This record gives sequence, C-alpha cells and structure tokens, in this order.
Amino acid sequence: MPPLPSAHGLNWLLFDDDREIGRKVWLGYDEKGKFRAAHVEQEIDAVLDANAEARKATEGQRFGDYNRVASVPLTFFEKTGLGDAVDAGDRRYLSKILNDSDHSRFRTSRGKV
Repeated sequence: MPPLPSAHGLNWLLFDDDREIGRKVWLGYDEKGKFRAAHVEQEIDAVLDANAEARKATEGQRFGDYNRVASVPLTFFEKTGLGDAVDAGDRRYLSKILNDSDHSRFRTSRGKV
C-alpha cells in the first residue's frame, strides 16, 4: 500500500503492517524529516464476526468459570485504557467498558462482566 497522502502538511510512511491482526501504523514527518504524528488503522470486521460466532456458541449453556467474555482490537484496547485496567486489576473499569452497549459487539458471551 502506498504512503498516505500528504495530510496536515506531513509526509506519511508505513511503519508497521501486521496482517495477523489487521493493523497498520503510519508515521508522519514534517518537511524537515522530524517526526510529528502517528496514525493507526485496524480492520475489525474479522474480530466482530468471530465474536458473534463465539456468542452464538454460548447460547443455551451455563456460564461457568473461566469463560472468555470479549475479544477487542488492539487499537481499542490501547485507546480505552483496558490494558492499564488489566494490569491494575481494575475490574470496575473493565466491567464499565465491556458492559457498555456501545461496545457490545466485542463481547464473546452472554451476560455481564
């Protein structure tokens, strides 16, 4: 894929292309070659489709212990601070984000976190 067009007066260079997770990281440099910005793109359709299938597989089953409750794209994980919450053991924040109806398509099982 060619570099992003010159946006905001920056020249964009593809820094990382991780096809396994569908993420691309672009770095923006000014006319003097100084780093100024980063842009991350991630395809999430495959994640959402897999989550829907996983959710369907839990229908009619008891919840039990150690069930996967969500699968989120790495960019969402970083942007929302979920990684920090996991590291800190902040279950309230995890529940708040993962139970939010706006993020329901990231859920892989029924019920609440």
